[in-house]
Amino acid sequence: MYKRSFQLFIIFSLLLLSFECRLNAAEIIVPAVSAAADSTITIDKNNQMMLVFVERLKSGNTKEARKIAQEMADFSKKYKDDANTEYKSFYSNIEKEYYIYKNKDSKKKVVWVPEPIADGYYFLAVMDFQEKKYQDAIDNIQKCIMWNPVRAPYYCERGFIFLNCGIYADYVSAQIAYEQALECADNEEDFASALRGLGFAMAARNELDVSAAAMILSLKYVPDNPDAKEHILRLKNLVPSFDFNMDTVKAKKILYDSKIQTTFSPEHAVVLLKIVSELKMPEEKEKALAFLISANMIDPSNKAVEKKLKEIQNLK
Repeated sequence: MYKRSFQLFIIFSLLLLSFECRLNAAEIIVPAVSAAADSTITIDKNNQMMLVFVERLKSGNTKEARKIAQEMADFSKKYKDDANTEYKSFYSNIEKEYYIYKNKDSKKKVVWVPEPIADGYYFLAVMDFQEKKYQDAIDNIQKCIMWNPVRAPYYCERGFIFLNCGIYADYVSAQIAYEQALECADNEEDFASALRGLGFAMAARNELDVSAAAMILSLKYVPDNPDAKEHILRLKNLVPSFDFNMDTVKAKKILYDSKIQTTFSPEHAVVLLKIVSELKMPEEKEKALAFLISANMIDPSNKAVEKKLKEIQNLK
């Protein structure tokens, strides 16, 4: 009985830390436009809607903020998938190409809609959660992901909601969401964020070694993140007899044994290489270099990326 009560105390303490980290960050994700974004998309207008939403929310004008988010989501009524076409609300050409690559066996045409529909549902989910409308938050983040199934921060938000939604809390679904975020992440910040979320989810499931491993590995990508450091410190204080003095090699081994992804998905490098092959040279040399450096970071073993990077670097 005592052991079980102590385990529950540990889980509650770590979940409280997860929630505190989110509140302290006051984190609303406003995605940056990719350099590869299609110029035909009305980016300026969409960015303006998102910025106004954040301003209204931070100023406490939740009624106006919700109205803007709902307007963004309601653009979805203009589109309906059919047997030959599916509509998605990507935020960059990179996301679109990654989605097409992941679904290359599909015969459907993928249409990138100009309106920020996914972001609208994302913002609604954030507001629903803040207002403790947990089922609405779950429903809206799922609609968000339906419109854009390849954006890591959306899966992180889904994981966070499942971790902290009261009677609707579902730690297994939270873990799955963070693992999906790891698969979609194509930069260090998103990958580290997914690992931190996974650390909280595994603590909630009382898998403390996996929790610590996820947090420690996240520090490889974002070394100074205070949330990860505080979580590890709290684990040490709660369970002083447990060995959390692991390096990233041991952390990777623990995660690998738990069938959890420890490096970027190499598909992201393949997609970036494809995008580079379609750029005009030498006019778009700098953009190509940025993409190839990112691709090389994602998958250092990709020889085609390495070869293309050297080729572009040598361009006059």
